[in-house]
Amino acid sequence: MFRRSFLTLGLSLALGACNSLLDTSPPDQLSDDQAVQTAAGARAALAGAYGAMQSGYYYGGTLTHFGDLYADNAVHTGTFVVYQEASNKDLRPDSREVQGAWENIYEAIKRANVLIARVPNITFDDATEQDQILGEAHFLRALNYFNLVRMFGGVPLRTSPVTDANEAANITRSTEAEVYAQILQDLSDAEGLITNTGSTNHANVNAVHALRAKVYLTQGNNAGAITEANIVQAQGYSLAPNYSDNFDGDDVETSETIFRLTFTANLDQNNLLGYYWQTYEDGGRYEIAPSQSVIDAYDTLGTDARLTWNIKPDPNEGYIESYASSQKWPTVNGGEDLPILRYADMLLTKAEAFANQGSVDSAVAYYNPIRTRSGLPAHVAGVDVTTAQQALDEIDLQRRLEFFGEGHRFFDLVRMGRFVPVATPDAFRVLWPIPQSEITVAPNITQNPGY
Repeated sequence: MFRRSFLTLGLSLALGACNSLLDTSPPDQLSDDQAVQTAAGARAALAGAYGAMQSGYYYGGTLTHFGDLYADNAVHTGTFVVYQEASNKDLRPDSREVQGAWENIYEAIKRANVLIARVPNITFDDATEQDQILGEAHFLRALNYFNLVRMFGGVPLRTSPVTDANEAANITRSTEAEVYAQILQDLSDAEGLITNTGSTNHANVNAVHALRAKVYLTQGNNAGAITEANIVQAQGYSLAPNYSDNFDGDDVETSETIFRLTFTANLDQNNLLGYYWQTYEDGGRYEIAPSQSVIDAYDTLGTDARLTWNIKPDPNEGYIESYASSQKWPTVNGGEDLPILRYADMLLTKAEAFANQGSVDSAVAYYNPIRTRSGLPAHVAGVDVTTAQQALDEIDLQRRLEFFGEGHRFFDLVRMGRFVPVATPDAFRVLWPIPQSEITVAPNITQNPGY
């Protein structure tokens, strides 16, 4: 299902080559000035910025699937060679999925760049709407670059629409520090512009703080992560009464939803989440299945309510790898919304940050609600958990079981320094390879070591 983005199409027509960074076409194949000249055009372009994230090579498929498959939560059971490579921890520079993820994330960044460049020059009847659209564009650009830097390391920074293809062909990679600085700047700009405090299918002020908490945790800024998560917590979020409430059907919003990506059950706006996890008998293609290790992680807990929702046993074989499937996404039509940021993540972010600081009592206090919501007994600090490392081990386990199927596992393992011992002995694979197609047309972009 390889679908080139508009930017790839525009470039292949103009230059006879395909490269996301060289793109000079705007989100809807019109010129930048034609696309975003009016308030209505800005609204349409903003919808396009969200739409780019629905791609089957981004949140609608690859990023979410590979978060489990390129870690230890899933195994390949289908026919796609690149999914087998991901399962084997053998992603390659010429991988279709790697190229697709890179191009579609940069497509999403391009659409945000067009909005950030054009919206300040448009007259709106309501200035707060102008600020909101501009703020959402900054938030989306931050989120997209956060995904890129965690996947590829330092990447080329594009913060304005490309107008010169020759100049774009000479672009180089920025450092990870420079990418993170841009992410934090975009979040600062978003915080000052966004007025939305309620809607969860658009960027809101709480999503800004939640994303910043995750960025800080990834950078090792534990105090900053706690501060940002505290701001989110003060807004009155709570865990949904039942874990399954977060996923049971289309257009789901619960008391723990902070930011979600909306999908619709049609060919343009659907996702591949349920379709790839569910069996042929249930209408899926069964491309991936839960790993035995994640099945056993649930089974050893016995009463975990997440087991029966996340993993569906074969009626004849039971909970056995390559027989079990996942029903986290209940349908195969791809209409379920994907929670990008939810309150459970903030609780575990705080728990991890406190454990990193050596505060066992606080770490246990913040991960316990995740356990008890799942039907597990609360831990007693000083009795069940006595060291910071034990707390981190429990946080790692709870993140694995809580966010199964949501694309978090690979990033969690890398952040916590566990990817190599858990998933592969090849340390260089903590970063994905830069697509060879990108290096071919922009030769100053260097490949990650080991590839």
